[in-house]
Amino acid sequence: MNARKLRDIVDGYTMLLPTLVGVLAFFAFPLLYSLYLAFTDAKLLQPAGVPIKFVGLENFVFAFGNETFQEALYNTFFFSLMAMFFSVVPALLLAVLINEKIRGQSFFRSLYFVPVVASVVGVSLVWKFLFNKDFGWINLVIEWLRDTFYLDLIGIEPVSWLGNAKYAMTAVIVVFVWKTIGYNMVIFMAGLQGINKQLYEAASIDGANRWQTLTKITIPLLSPTTFFVIITTLISCLQVFDVPYALGWTRGNQAGPADSMLTTVAHLYREGFINNSTSYSSALAWILTLIIFAITVIQFRVSNRWVNYE
Repeated sequence: MNARKLRDIVDGYTMLLPTLVGVLAFFAFPLLYSLYLAFTDAKLLQPAGVPIKFVGLENFVFAFGNETFQEALYNTFFFSLMAMFFSVVPALLLAVLINEKIRGQSFFRSLYFVPVVASVVGVSLVWKFLFNKDFGWINLVIEWLRDTFYLDLIGIEPVSWLGNAKYAMTAVIVVFVWKTIGYNMVIFMAGLQGINKQLYEAASIDGANRWQTLTKITIPLLSPTTFFVIITTLISCLQVFDVPYALGWTRGNQAGPADSMLTTVAHLYREGFINNSTSYSSALAWILTLIIFAITVIQFRVSNRWVNYE
């Protein structure tokens, strides 16, 4: 190896060094350390002179037998199914509509994407006002519709969206979908740009209508993009924390009324940073990681049945 080639190798690794140090210090080490903590009885504020003990699978066994964790897991899966459906399907339809040659196309793209870049805290404060039982606009609209069209006859009444455990998760889903749908729409629009326009021209010549074009050309050829959107949206849903925290976290450290907004990440946050149980919180984090990994592997395994990369 000559001196010039050696110098190029050294220069290359020197440029990579800041990134490597960052990955090792802020990703690899915390990841491995949390795995170690999951098998111990470590506390966030470990008492002086009290050593950390190895407890094996005790934290994992306790988690699966804990009713609060089971409730959080159920809430997370329910939220993920509902939020993913309403974040993906409408985003696809919006992308198809806005991709048409219409006036103000750029304006509508920007309009739907604005919630994506908005602050979660700011958005949640606005939605908390909208969901307010007494003067929120959502209930005001419901009251107007009820009085105008006599909807009270079928039981439609203003409700306490954030104060009733029956409706609290619905509020979380609405806010999450509102923030996510714009991002998914942009991804779908990027996928639409890659579809050969000649296919649509040929379908038009053959007399295909818009529905046939959508179901026979757009959706099949957009399947790789759809698969990507489903994967990323589902992972975001399973990891959701900021929306329920900003909307419903109480002074009593509950996630909404009767913990109705409690998700897995909110539960591990409460256990780790409020209840001082770092070890149990780490175990919960690894359980969620394994769940996400398993679901992702299953999705990749079944994707060859409906995803078309040609």
